[in-house]
Amino acid sequence: MDIFTASWPLAKAGDFIKDLSPQKRSLGLVVSVKEDVNMMYVKFPKIGKTSWVVWRNHGHYLVV
Repeated sequence: MDIFTASWPLAKAGDFIKDLSPQKRSLGLVVSVKEDVNMMYVKFPKIGKTSWVVWRNHGHYLVV
């Protein structure tokens, strides 16, 4: 594990995450995680969109 991801917890399916990236997509629900490609599928109900987000946390999301 690299030093950047060691200080940030990783999300798993069913977790809520707060997007801290410049896109500011609000609160999202992690639907699934694909560890082999380092991506997770997240549903953002407030804006009505789902999107793929990088799974390894470099400070771009916070697990709620």
